[in-house]
Amino acid sequence: MRIVFYGDSLVEGVPGVPFLRRLESKLPQHRLINRGQGGDTVLSLLRRIADEPPRPSADLAVVWVGVNDVLAKLTFGHAALKRLMRQPWARDPNAFGDAYARIVQRLHGTTGRILAIAPLLIGEDPSNRWNEELAELGRIIDGVAASVDGVDFLDLRGPLLETSLGTPSSDYLPRSVTRIAFDSLFVRSAARIDQVAVRRGLRFTLDGVHLNSAGAEVVSEIIGKAIGDRD
Repeated sequence: MRIVFYGDSLVEGVPGVPFLRRLESKLPQHRLINRGQGGDTVLSLLRRIADEPPRPSADLAVVWVGVNDVLAKLTFGHAALKRLMRQPWARDPNAFGDAYARIVQRLHGTTGRILAIAPLLIGEDPSNRWNEELAELGRIIDGVAASVDGVDFLDLRGPLLETSLGTPSSDYLPRSVTRIAFDSLFVRSAARIDQVAVRRGLRFTLDGVHLNSAGAEVVSEIIGKAIGDRD
């Protein structure tokens, strides 16, 4: 099966530990194609897909986007970087839902099936305001998926957090875009990523967003099972 992954830095795999490398080892019978791009929002991904030249059809498209539409609101620096990179974010839930539905519509014509994944985390405290906003975007994605034949919805957050029930959550947030850039350039090995995550009190991520080894393993397991169930 030819499977194309669309999304942001979580799909691209930088910074943090790339879950797609682990997924490839779990699904050797499939060809996995990475079309992730760091910083993508729902609007910039829609533009990217619309501007793509015609490509061979995929048996399955996996779409994982949305975290940057909330991360852009975290600090002035994040918003400024989005503007500099020409990656506009959805300003309200209706705009997000409209753009996401258009992504699904564009992929639906050339893709056998679509797996729509809800955005994961901004910080590992699921009750913070940023994760509440991401949960709302997840519900919107679920609604879009339910309205279109051949589109399945996957929420990773619940299964991920269930693996650490009873463990206190860190309040670390990726407020500094400079620190994220530093991590991208200099915190590259899985061992180093995991060391930094421990120092920040994080269980699944390097910085509250991007995955460490534990997060990449759980995410690849869940996505691999979701793909396997649809073979």
